[in-house]
Amino acid sequence: MSSKWLSMNVLMIDEKRVLVETDEIPIQKMFEKLGIKCIKVSIRHANSLGGGFHCWTTDIRRRGTLESYL
Repeated sequence: MSSKWLSMNVLMIDEKRVLVETDEIPIQKMFEKLGIKCIKVSIRHANSLGGGFHCWTTDIRRRGTLESYL
């Protein structure tokens, strides 16, 4: 089973758009306050499959430069 923190498992499409679980209203509000558009998708089998958007995908190519956000 996945953890209760699954709602934080999102996938950034680009700097302006993010894939977010449909029912995760608090994290959607957080992104919207930051000016990021939420693309809401239901992943109802996430807990049984053990992951979310980021866990289910792999980056194969990225544009831009490597940046540290620390």
